[in-house]
Amino acid sequence: MKKILLILLLVITMTGNAQEKSSPVQKGVFTTEKSKLIDAEGQVFVIRGMNNPHAWFGEKAYAALDDIRAVGCNTIRIVWNTKGNDAELESIIKRCIELEMIPMVELHDVTGNTSGDRLAEMAEWYAQPNRAEMLMKYERFLLLNIANEWGSHITRGEYWLSSYTRCIDIMRKAGYTTTFVIDAPGWGQNIDPIIEYGQKVIDSDPLHNILFSVHMYGSWNKAKKIREKLTLCHQKELPVIVGEFGYNYAKGKNNLKCKADHTVILEVCNNLEYGYMPWSWTGNNKENKWLDLVEPDDWKKQTWWGQQVISGKGGISETAKKASVFH
Repeated sequence: MKKILLILLLVITMTGNAQEKSSPVQKGVFTTEKSKLIDAEGQVFVIRGMNNPHAWFGEKAYAALDDIRAVGCNTIRIVWNTKGNDAELESIIKRCIELEMIPMVELHDVTGNTSGDRLAEMAEWYAQPNRAEMLMKYERFLLLNIANEWGSHITRGEYWLSSYTRCIDIMRKAGYTTTFVIDAPGWGQNIDPIIEYGQKVIDSDPLHNILFSVHMYGSWNKAKKIREKLTLCHQKELPVIVGEFGYNYAKGKNNLKCKADHTVILEVCNNLEYGYMPWSWTGNNKENKWLDLVEPDDWKKQTWWGQQVISGKGGISETAKKASVFH
């Protein structure tokens, strides 16, 4: 009897092992765990990326992807809008993946807008069945930044919470499982609603898979604020990135009144393992030209700004590591 039981146990074990070996590996997606962003292989991923203006410079922005990868970037924030062609967007996503950079799609249509209905239209754009089917083919590598800088400086935190809760519901029902990136209100700069309501946003998501993004310009002119607010987010175990930022150009005499100390932004993000993405590769209009990281006449040569955040201490080239999904 004992021999029969041993034989049966051996057969069951061998059968189970055979089934395990023959089963396809289940592929994951990006997730968040406390303050960390986790890639589809279950490894911590720290964004060291670039904002690239695909919405306005189709061929040039696409061609620049090779140069952006060459300086070490591990993520591309694909500046896009709802008028863009889906086939073109797919080609950009595929090229990012070929170059071993994580594509993050974002919609620029409602920048500074205060209508929850307009924000919901961005979620509906992602949820459109054919588009969702296309995007979900790449979900293992994909991050979705629902909308750029929705919400003005007077947008209340409660309204920001309820408006994004609505978007999350629309997009999860469409079938997305990857991480949603949500910008702070106040043209991306008001981090206080993230601190106060961020956990409620996460709790509203059935997958609890949200990454917050704050943009740092004229509202971030004090180094103390950068250190204290990001540290507080980390203490509250909120996953956060600095999705855009500038620097102290012309001693704050710029169109954004920005005196932000980029060296502090890099230092704090590196210490806290928070992601960052400077604005922007190139192609800014005349009043924002100071934010070009490379010269607009060749899309390659680094400006002073580019040298600081790409090649400087604590910059992208020094600190970026590609996602483990590409190893």
